[in-house]
Amino acid sequence: MKKKIGILFLTAVLLLSCTDKRTAEKMFQDGAALYEQEKTSRAIKTLEKLSNTYPDDPLAVKANYRMAEIYGGDLQDFENSVRKFAYIADEYPSHEDAPKARFMAGYTLANIMRDFDRAKDEYNKFIRDYPEHPLVESVKFELRNLGKELDQIEELKGIMQGSEKK
Repeated sequence: MKKKIGILFLTAVLLLSCTDKRTAEKMFQDGAALYEQEKTSRAIKTLEKLSNTYPDDPLAVKANYRMAEIYGGDLQDFENSVRKFAYIADEYPSHEDAPKARFMAGYTLANIMRDFDRAKDEYNKFIRDYPEHPLVESVKFELRNLGKELDQIEELKGIMQGSEKK
């Protein structure tokens, strides 16, 4: 019996000593530093750990937003980028970055992935959740023109013709 208690105690001590004791701010800084060192996968792991360890900290949203940018920009992993943007809007709908994240999910789906059904869903959620937001007009423009090439968009024809003359 004493042997079992000793093993349990030793296991508990080992587990507690392996716990990451960094603050959310320190994790965010470490993630940024890793990214600057071009250690992208380690940066994502650090930011993901921040998000999981401190989900109620305002930096959790910033960490998720940064991961979405890294997935989309550096890694060209647009599916994970959309997932992170949508996660922010779904889990933190009142955060100041949520409307922009919802817009970016729709924009990436429509203009990069060309997944118009999912883009339409994201854009409609934006209008439903943020009807007074300044980006609503941009969202409506995107919805009106889903799937169209630039030269097929009436509102852009004057601009397109003007740039061709130069």
